[in-house]
Amino acid sequence: MKKAELLNLRKYAGDLSGLYGMQDITYNEGKAKGMRAIQLKNGLGLEATLLPDRCLDISYLSYKGINMGLVTKAGLSSPLFYAEDGTRGFLRQFNGGLLTTCGITYSGAPCEIDNRKYGLHGNIGNTPCTNINKEELYKDDAILLQVSGEVKEACVFDEYVVMHRKVIMETETNTLHISDTIENRDFAPVPLMNLYHINFGYPLLDAGCRVYFSTEKVTARDKAAYQGLSRYSFIEEPEIGREEQCYIHTGGAGQQFGLLHNVKLGIAAVVHFNIDDLPYFCQWKCMKAGDYALGLEPSVCGFWGLKYAKENNIIKYLDAGETKSFHISIEILDNPEKIASYISMCKERHAAE
Repeated sequence: MKKAELLNLRKYAGDLSGLYGMQDITYNEGKAKGMRAIQLKNGLGLEATLLPDRCLDISYLSYKGINMGLVTKAGLSSPLFYAEDGTRGFLRQFNGGLLTTCGITYSGAPCEIDNRKYGLHGNIGNTPCTNINKEELYKDDAILLQVSGEVKEACVFDEYVVMHRKVIMETETNTLHISDTIENRDFAPVPLMNLYHINFGYPLLDAGCRVYFSTEKVTARDKAAYQGLSRYSFIEEPEIGREEQCYIHTGGAGQQFGLLHNVKLGIAAVVHFNIDDLPYFCQWKCMKAGDYALGLEPSVCGFWGLKYAKENNIIKYLDAGETKSFHISIEILDNPEKIASYISMCKERHAAE
């Protein structure tokens, strides 16, 4: 969609909201009742739902009517229902969506340090934003749909960090951008453990799909993952009671990506990230019936949790007053040549013990 096209389009449609744009809505039933959502569509078939009451995360993504993101049985739920409780507190609220943000100062597995308990993946994904702003911007002549806001993680006698988030949908390509700047407003260093839980679900995720990575090495998290290491990149049918398998992808420099390709639909989803900023690219392969999912998750410190990150010296810190920016893009493709081009860039993988 180009700005120069709008005048002519209004000859056919006086209100262009049927073609592209943003709608601000409120849910009216269930655990999502009262929760605000902003729906974006780009005119090319890409539609997304953002949740200002939950960190501006992305609860739904579809392309030409085909669901792309994960929709879990937990469903959409207001942050009013969230209580940090080890693993289950997060999982009871985990609607999946295309994006659930984890962090900021802790993420990954729950743990306890100096009598303080840290729940699975932190609180930020269940925290409402302030200063929400919707804008139609222009890059040259191309229209961009942007939603921005701020979300705070703070505790008396402890951390005080603010995340400034922008979510941008392009209208000339089927691409979403998530740009975050983390600001430490405290007077002491704080851990920085952002993890971008990007999730794909049925029907984009289906048996016969394949996952490709531009990174160099893959490491299995545990015994269950190690047993499936030879098939980490293959998506199978859902299986009752099957254990999840998690892998870490590392290696390379600068811009890297992971790609999920559904040959049957002729669609691929590409997650772009900078590995210098997010060095641990987590793969969550869950072929369990009823919880069928694939996560492609750029992260600062992986999925092991705060205690592990400190003990193994992979923790990162933000100094007092310091800021750090992250940029993630999700691109949806249905052009066979472009999909093949991305796949051709993927390197021979080396399994790390």
